[in-house]
Amino acid sequence: MTKKLSVFFGIGIFIYILNLIFSASSDNKLIVVLKEELNALKVSWTSQVGRPPNEDEIEGIINQLVDEEILYREALRLGLDKGDIIIKRRLAQKIGFLKQEIHTKKPSNDEIEHFFLKNKDKYLVPRKISFTHIYFNKDKNGFNRAKQAKTNFSSGFLNIDGDPFLLGRNFVLKTPIEIERSFGKGFLDSLNSQEINSWVGPINSIYGSHLVNIRKSIASKVPNLEEVKDLVTEDLKFQIKSNEMKNFLKDLRKEYTVQVQSQL
Repeated sequence: MTKKLSVFFGIGIFIYILNLIFSASSDNKLIVVLKEELNALKVSWTSQVGRPPNEDEIEGIINQLVDEEILYREALRLGLDKGDIIIKRRLAQKIGFLKQEIHTKKPSNDEIEHFFLKNKDKYLVPRKISFTHIYFNKDKNGFNRAKQAKTNFSSGFLNIDGDPFLLGRNFVLKTPIEIERSFGKGFLDSLNSQEINSWVGPINSIYGSHLVNIRKSIASKVPNLEEVKDLVTEDLKFQIKSNEMKNFLKDLRKEYTVQVQSQL
């Protein structure tokens, strides 16, 4: 009797294992196209093509999605994901994105104000300068011609022609970064110390020499919180997500043991 029970029990276990195997296999052959995923693909199609997809195109989208899922599962079955650094990086990026999206709490006004006061320099509105210049090409004895032109200005002679300048003659409300990008750091440094509404120079740039008249100068300032509140809020949310990701990784590291093999 005991022997019969053992055989019966063994057969039962065997049937149970087979059921698990075939159930897993059956589940692995089921592909469910989620409505949210399909809607996202429709939106992507519309943004790229400029119109919503028609019925035939929707069917094509679904077929492509199914084909990709089938190939993905077959690749996993063959172990093609193992040891692929690109796949590892993409999966690591994806879990990072998912982790960051979990945080949906909106920062409070007190948190936003505290963050703004702590990072005021980041929101500094830079100085802006409007100026006119006359350019003298360095390959055409520019510096000496500019000096002579400045002398002529001082003598009351105002009709002075320089050389053509690709970027134009008038610059309106340009920041120091924009001016340095166009003329070079030396030009910017010299410009910072000049008076307004007076022809000065020669001021040298990466192109040659210039006579410059600063028409307007707006000093740099730190804006009020209300002026940049949306930007501050987004920056704070980004910092919160980044900190949460760091803490998430820090906690996960406690569960792993790292061994670095010697390269020798």
